[in-house]
Amino acid sequence: MKAFQNIAQYAALVAADDDKSLEIKESATTVIKSVQPGFDELRESATRLEKVVQKCRNDIDRAEDVWTCKIGIIQASKQEIWQQLGELSGCHVRINELGRKCQNAAIDESQDYWDKIFDVRVKQKWFIDAAKKQKKGIGWGEKDNFIKDIPIVMNLVCREIEQIIKRSLDLVYQDLSTINLKVLTQYFQNLDKQTKDVLNHQMNLTFSEIANKFEQPTVYLPENTKSLRSELISALDNLSKYRLGDLFWEEVVKFKKEVSTAIDNFINSIC
Repeated sequence: MKAFQNIAQYAALVAADDDKSLEIKESATTVIKSVQPGFDELRESATRLEKVVQKCRNDIDRAEDVWTCKIGIIQASKQEIWQQLGELSGCHVRINELGRKCQNAAIDESQDYWDKIFDVRVKQKWFIDAAKKQKKGIGWGEKDNFIKDIPIVMNLVCREIEQIIKRSLDLVYQDLSTINLKVLTQYFQNLDKQTKDVLNHQMNLTFSEIANKFEQPTVYLPENTKSLRSELISALDNLSKYRLGDLFWEEVVKFKKEVSTAIDNFINSIC
C-alpha cells in the first residue's frame, strides 16, 4: 500500500509540473488512473482485515478473562452458595405467601368500602323513600340526576381502591427489600467482565422495575390488564342503557355486582 501511495504521489507531482511535456503529463495521469483502483482495493482490504483482527483480539481478551475467572469460581465456597440459594428460595416462598395474604386483605377491604359507599351514596340516597321503604325504581328527573351522580361515586371508589392496593403491596415490598443484594453481587465478582456486566444490568433493571410497580401499582399494570377505571366505565355504560325508561332497583343491584367483579379481577391481576 505504501508503494502504491508513493507511485500515486509522484505521478501527481509530475502531472502538476508545468515544465513537463504534455506527453509526460498524460503518462503520469494514466499511471494515477491505473494505480488508483489497486490502491482503493488495498485500503478496503486493510479496513476489513482490521475489523477481523479486532474481533480476534476481543475474543482472545474475553477467553483470557473467562480463563482467569475459573480460579475464583473454583475457590468459591460451595456451602455458602447453596446456603444463599436456600435463603433466596425461602424468600420466594415467603413473599408469595405474603402476597396472597395481602391480595385477599385488599379484596376484602375494597369490597367493604364498595358496600358502604354503595349503601350511602346509591341505595340510601336514591332508592329509599321518605318512609324508609325500598323504591322499585326511579324515573324522569331523579334518574337523570342519578346518572350524573354515579360517576362521582366511581371516582371515589377508584381513588380509595388505589390507596388500598398500594398499602397492601407496601408490606410485600418491605419484605422484598430485605433480600441481601450484597451477597449476590459479591459472587458476581468471580465472573468474567462480560457476564458480570450483563447480570448487574439485569439485576438493577429488574429491581428498578419492581420499585416502579410497587410505587405505582395501578399505573404499571401487567400486560393485557385494563385499568380499574376503564372496567368501571364499561359497567357504567351498561347502566346508562336504561336512560330512556325508568331505572329499576334490580338493574342497579346488577351494576353493583359488576363493579364488585371488576374490583376482584383487577386486584387479582396486579397483586
